Amino acid sequence: MLTTSHPKVSVLVPVYNGEKFIKETISAVLAQTYDDFELILCDDASTDETEKIIASFDDKRIKYVRNNSNLGISVTRNKLIDMAKGEYIAVLDHDDICKPNRLKVQVDFLDRHKDVAMTGSWFELLCPKGASLWRRLITNLGWVWCHPLRPDWNDLWKGNVLMHPTIMYRREVFNDLNIKYREEYSPAEDYDFVRQAMEKKLTLANIPQILVKYSLHGDNWSLLKKHEMMIADRKIKKELADKFGKKIKFFYPYWLVIAEKLRLKFMVKEQIDV
Repeated sequence: MLTTSHPKVSVLVPVYNGEKFIKETISAVLAQTYDDFELILCDDASTDETEKIIASFDDKRIKYVRNNSNLGISVTRNKLIDMAKGEYIAVLDHDDICKPNRLKVQVDFLDRHKDVAMTGSWFELLCPKGASLWRRLITNLGWVWCHPLRPDWNDLWKGNVLMHPTIMYRREVFNDLNIKYREEYSPAEDYDFVRQAMEKKLTLANIPQILVKYSLHGDNWSLLKKHEMMIADRKIKKELADKFGKKIKFFYPYWLVIAEKLRLKFMVKEQIDV
């Protein structure tokens, strides 16, 4: 049951020009089997119909704010964190879809595993109808991204160890340690966010269940900002190497990360009791 002043979960969604996706994203959150949450959306000065679509929803759990100017993803994410009142924070992007049991599974997991500060999950790739035919044919075969259940530093060296839109974490713990998104690492601010958590010796875990559908439509921020993403990614990896006194001979290739983690749905077995 929703507790308006102190919800158990704050679902945080930054949005910029999300008119193609935001209606389905919000609808999936409102359809959760777990309902003690607030849904906070921060519009980073969209120029499309995003604001109008959000306003069409009539649900007291929804909170909407709009930046007067485009402030960027890291500033917007931190603004959402400052607004959140939940014990747990669930991260979500404006073009991704939560499965109906996402919040319940993650809340139950964190309630049971007091040692875990942040959890992610496996996720399924999804390509919307408006995308090109070849992209839909390849993506919608049923690909599942399987992150390690208990990631360590070696995993982090290869790349981010939690898929960002699947993350749920303990708000108080992160606030006390002043872990926020850092603008200088955008658009890989999510990778740095997880890196900070590991540097503070927090325990991370991935739930071996598919709880989110990740929309790979071709206009994803990571694809549009591919060059900037590579620079930020390598900056983080170099800092990790410096921290552990390693000499960088090569940067771990992304195709190898994909080969290690991507599986067809029939190849994976979800674990219900974790």
